Amino acid sequence: MNASYRGSARVVGNGSIAGGSYDTVRIVGDSEVLGPIECDTFSCMGNCKIKGHVHADKLFKVTGDVTVEGEWSGEELKLLGQLNVRGNVRGRIVKVTGNLEAQGSVEAEHLTIKGAITVDGLINAEHADIQLYGPCRVKEIGGRRIDIRRSSWMSVKNWIKSQMKTELTVSVIEGDDITLAYTKADIVRGNKVHIGKGCEIGRVEYRRSLHVARTAKTGVEVRL
Repeated sequence: MNASYRGSARVVGNGSIAGGSYDTVRIVGDSEVLGPIECDTFSCMGNCKIKGHVHADKLFKVTGDVTVEGEWSGEELKLLGQLNVRGNVRGRIVKVTGNLEAQGSVEAEHLTIKGAITVDGLINAEHADIQLYGPCRVKEIGGRRIDIRRSSWMSVKNWIKSQMKTELTVSVIEGDDITLAYTKADIVRGNKVHIGKGCEIGRVEYRRSLHVARTAKTGVEVRL
């Protein structure tokens, strides 16, 4: 996006900044952005509510809790904490450690999730690597390579203590190379498909190869 940026904005403590175009936005503390924002880089350590769409040309980095009351787009999203986007998420690189919620779809070349994710629409990524920690829900997932498993953070002790069912619930997964664990899906469709432990799949359609773990459950298996 071509933008005529105007200086930088910084909040330390409690405060707010106007929406608009900035070179750099840096927030340490609790803040509101009072309108749509375009910037080169955005950094938040704390809590922030953005009242509108967001575009970051280079980097959008969050350590804390951010709500975007609109769509998010940019080159790279790095999250340690929680991000709630009331629209679509579109970026080249999306890295999440924590919780991502999107009321639209998520599109990225490289998507890495370590934590929990709720997406009302479609995840579309060249490579989607999702490490589950807690219950996750997505409408559909599409991509070239899709890997879904439990996070390595989850020791047995922590899982029992959390009392959460750590699995992904999704309607359709479609890709070229698919490896799944702890996934509930109506349909899985791919070239090479590996259905691992903890999976419950209604229908599997594959072209080249299919491997199903003994502890996994599948309904119909069809070679295309």
